[in-house]
Amino acid sequence: MDTYKKFLITYSRWSLLGVIILVGINLWVDLYGLYWRKTDIAIYSDERTSKYLLAHKYVPENFEGYILGPSLSANLNPKEIKDLRIYNLSMMGANITEQNAVLQKALEKNTPRFVILCLHPYLTADHGMKTGMINPKEFYGALGSFSLYKAYALAVVRHFNLLPGKYPKGQFNAYGYNFYNSILQKIPAQEKIEAELQLENAIPTAIDSVALTEFNSMIKSLTDKRVEIIAYFHPLPYPLYKKYQGPLTQYQQIITGHLQGKATILDFNAEAYTDFTRNFNNYIDHGHVSEQGQRFLLNEIVTRAGLKPAR
Repeated sequence: MDTYKKFLITYSRWSLLGVIILVGINLWVDLYGLYWRKTDIAIYSDERTSKYLLAHKYVPENFEGYILGPSLSANLNPKEIKDLRIYNLSMMGANITEQNAVLQKALEKNTPRFVILCLHPYLTADHGMKTGMINPKEFYGALGSFSLYKAYALAVVRHFNLLPGKYPKGQFNAYGYNFYNSILQKIPAQEKIEAELQLENAIPTAIDSVALTEFNSMIKSLTDKRVEIIAYFHPLPYPLYKKYQGPLTQYQQIITGHLQGKATILDFNAEAYTDFTRNFNNYIDHGHVSEQGQRFLLNEIVTRAGLKPAR
C-alpha cells in the first residue's frame, strides 16, 4: 500500500510539473497576445477562435478601425492602407451572431474610431453560433488545449509550406487579412459566374428576423460609443446582380432603412461601378473579389468615406 501511495504522490508531482511547464511555454509563446505580446500577431488556425481571442487585447490595443463582415470582406488587406491602422475582423462563413460576438469582445477593451461593415444578405440570413469556436472557454484554452496545439502544428505546416493547397504559407497577416484566393478559386471566375446564373436561387435575400434584431443591436452598440460606421453593399458580378436586382433592391432598402442617419452607406452595385462589376478580373468566383478587386474596393471605401489618420 505504501508503495502504491508513493507512486501516486510521485506521479501527481511529475504531472503537476508537466502542466506547469506546458502552461509556462504557452504563456511564453502567447500565440494570441493575451498576456505580453503586443504587435505583429498572425493567425495560423481556426479563424473564428483566433479572431475572438485576438479581440481581447491585440486588436483593440493596436488598431483604430475594424472591417466587419463574412468571407466577402475577409480578403480585404488593410495593411495596404499605410496611413490607417485597420484590422480585418471579418470571418469566413460568419453570420451576424458570430461577427457581433467578436466585435463586442473588442469593444469591452477599447473603442475604435470607425468600422467598415460589409453588407450582403449572407450576414443576416440566419442567426446563432455556427460552431463552438467563439466561446469564453477558449480564453483559458490559450493556456493549453487541443485548439492551441492544433494552431502550433499548423504554424509549423504553414511556415515550411508543407500543405500549400490547404494551409498555404502567409495566408493570414497581422492585420487580419485572409488571403484565401488560391484555396477558393478552382475555375475561372467567368465560368463560376455562368454556373451560378443557372441556379434557381443563387443569392437568397431573405432576412432572418432575429438576425435583423442582432444587426440593430450591433449598430446601436457602435453608435452609443460614437463609432463612425461606413457600411457598403458588396459589389456582385454584374450578370448576377441584374438577375436578382429585384430582391436585392428590397434587401438594400430594408438594411438602408435601419442604417439611415447612423452610417455612411456606399453601394458598389450602383451604375457608377458597373465598370468594376462587369470586369470579371475583379473576382475569383461568383462574389469573392480578386487581389485587384480588393485593392480598388478598400481604397475606394477609404476615399469615399474620407477616412484620415487620427491627429
